[in-house]
Amino acid sequence: MRRIKGHNFRAFKLTALAITLAVLCTCSASSASNLRVSSATDGDYISLQAAIDEAEAGDTIIVSPGTYVENLKINKQVQIWSESGNPEDTVIRAAEPTKSAVEISVDRASFSGFAIEGSEKAGILLTGVNSCYINNNRVQGAEYGILLKGSDSNTISNNLITLDEKGIRLENSNSNDIIGNTIAYNYGPGISLEASSKNLIYNNYFKNAENVDEKAANAENLWQSPLKTKKNIVSGPYIGGNFWADLEGKGYSETGVDENSNGICDTSYNITGGGTDNYPLFPKVPNAVKALESNLNASAYEQGLADMEKATSSETTVNKTEEATGPAAENATDENITNENATNENTTDKNATNEEGSGEKESPGPGPGIVGLAVGAAYFLRRDR
Repeated sequence: MRRIKGHNFRAFKLTALAITLAVLCTCSASSASNLRVSSATDGDYISLQAAIDEAEAGDTIIVSPGTYVENLKINKQVQIWSESGNPEDTVIRAAEPTKSAVEISVDRASFSGFAIEGSEKAGILLTGVNSCYINNNRVQGAEYGILLKGSDSNTISNNLITLDEKGIRLENSNSNDIIGNTIAYNYGPGISLEASSKNLIYNNYFKNAENVDEKAANAENLWQSPLKTKKNIVSGPYIGGNFWADLEGKGYSETGVDENSNGICDTSYNITGGGTDNYPLFPKVPNAVKALESNLNASAYEQGLADMEKATSSETTVNKTEEATGPAAENATDENITNENATNENTTDKNATNEEGSGEKESPGPGPGIVGLAVGAAYFLRRDR
């Protein structure tokens, strides 16, 4: 009888504990809120930063299509999603170009579905954070598309990173997953790693003049996952390594061999700076590559290169002009004036000697003082201009 009572009491305690936990979980779930941001007047906020400032940890911020001109500082554990899930219609443009467009400084934040533009620094910056989720964004026109500093165990997936100076950059950042991104038509390296190890980098589409920064110690990172049956970024049948293209159509994946037709190149790819992709992807479905390329803007990349060359040429011309009209040129002019004066004085002295010797008197010509004044006046007029 006592055993039955003891058993019943224990069951009662377990039931009570389960009910208590359920109530606590329900209360916790009910305390999280959905905040809506809209550039029109039908949302809770018209500013995304205002919503972040008002949010509490665990809240979800849903952003309606529109263009939001602001620099975001995400310092709370929130989920920020575009309502449409389409980066093309929900744009965040940096209000202050000299600062990063989006800066995340808190663990376990998520940010998904936006076009990021207008920053001369980083499009998305993660500093000292863990377990953040950056997904389905288009980042362009920045010094760094996505930059991680001292940040570990984050997931960077399914983003389009293009027309940036550098695509993805990791500094002192370890054990991050970089998966399924299109990193193409950037002016510098597609990915650059400094003092960063144990990062898992696979199923990405690389197409840049320099896909991987050759100065990086890349051997300490993994460039493929174990082969598994699942459609990859170029619609092949297996997830494995990365697709390696270049701007001339001569990338490793583009020129590789796939004799068994499994969508994986038959030989591994040695990565600049160290490291090996054991399962580089092969374009088994060529139309899939064409479809992916259709979302990229090669003409904008070419125009960007032309603009850079033009700016460099203009800067060179300005420097040469400054050299021609700078202090060195003025000193040379001063020396010429001094030499001209000295020459005129010597000529006058010789004439005077000849006149004394011959005894003939001639009408005096313009003396050295007049010549010197004329040259000096020209010099000062030129310098004043």
